[in-house]
Amino acid sequence: MKRVLGAVVQPVGRRGQLGQRNFTDKRYRSRAPMIVGSNPTRPTNPTFPTSESTALKFVTQLLNFQFYRSLNRKLVVGSELGRVVASRGIVPVYSLVGGVQVEYGVGAGKSIVKLKSSRGIAHRAVYTGTGVLFFHWVQEGKTQAWRCDSSMLDPQIIQPEEATDTGGSQTLTFTLQESMPAAGLLRRRWEGMFLAPAIHIDVPMGRDIWIFLIRSPWFPLKPSVSKPLLSIAHDHSIANASINIDPTGGLTAAVSNTGTSFKKVSLVMSRRVGEFVSEEVIGEVGSGTGNLSWRPIMRSFDLCFAMSSSMSMGELAGVAQGLGAQFSSGFFGPGSIIGDYILCDGPRTGYSLLLRGDLGLLRHEEDSTQAGLAW
Repeated sequence: MKRVLGAVVQPVGRRGQLGQRNFTDKRYRSRAPMIVGSNPTRPTNPTFPTSESTALKFVTQLLNFQFYRSLNRKLVVGSELGRVVASRGIVPVYSLVGGVQVEYGVGAGKSIVKLKSSRGIAHRAVYTGTGVLFFHWVQEGKTQAWRCDSSMLDPQIIQPEEATDTGGSQTLTFTLQESMPAAGLLRRRWEGMFLAPAIHIDVPMGRDIWIFLIRSPWFPLKPSVSKPLLSIAHDHSIANASINIDPTGGLTAAVSNTGTSFKKVSLVMSRRVGEFVSEEVIGEVGSGTGNLSWRPIMRSFDLCFAMSSSMSMGELAGVAQGLGAQFSSGFFGPGSIIGDYILCDGPRTGYSLLLRGDLGLLRHEEDSTQAGLAW
């Protein structure tokens, strides 16, 4: 295979214009079986785009692009991130940084990111670690305003490879070792958090550049629980859940509800990303017994996302929609998210499995166990 990865983003004016957005489409898996995010096998010989891929990109733009949601293979109209350039050698890059060309590739267990600017990038320092995108509302006077704050956990200083061509353009190349997949949770009002491997380029005068490598797990996930039996009781009623690990990567539970105290018993998977929690009701048993099953949310994507220190809610909506989130239409921007949006399940997310008995009048009994997903 001549080209298996890499992406080029050509700035064409203001932030977020169409020329800055590439995304993958799993429908082309047969043409490029090594494209990152479409196959768990890691490419070993990263190369970056040539004039052939650039020409194909131009032809695709002339055809007015194809709008796809790469996560579920359905045709999507209006998805900002879903504008696809489907070709061997192109890995998705979504940039909100004007004047900077971004390339991204993975090979030999390493992630390679290149930034190129004709003006140069006068950076003071570069850090890598776990990047945090924190979406929340803050009080400003008598009103609330939505904000996106970026930060980094366990930052470490790294030294990029720097080069300058004869035209004066500066190129910075970053090589990162293997890291964990991303995690993310968005609630109805666009509150939540994304965690992903990141590069923070500290640039004077508030012109910092952040690179987030938002990638789904490329390995099978193995669930685990701290205790295999959950039990609750009230008066003379007892409810139990016997939990087993499914060898295919999920959980099964035999749930019983005896007596009349519990109107129903529910098995719930609770997810935590940072301070945000989302509960998924796996199933309910009114009386007697029932067999329930749960499987992690699995998506397939690999996205290099470039931004300044913050972004607008509309820009987040463009990213989230391309990654599978659904939301209603609003008058002055995106509407509410439909249900809690989970980026994907994986080892960065915290889990608890709960057996909850409903006693009525908002009362309940509950037992829980810690759960996890590893590889």
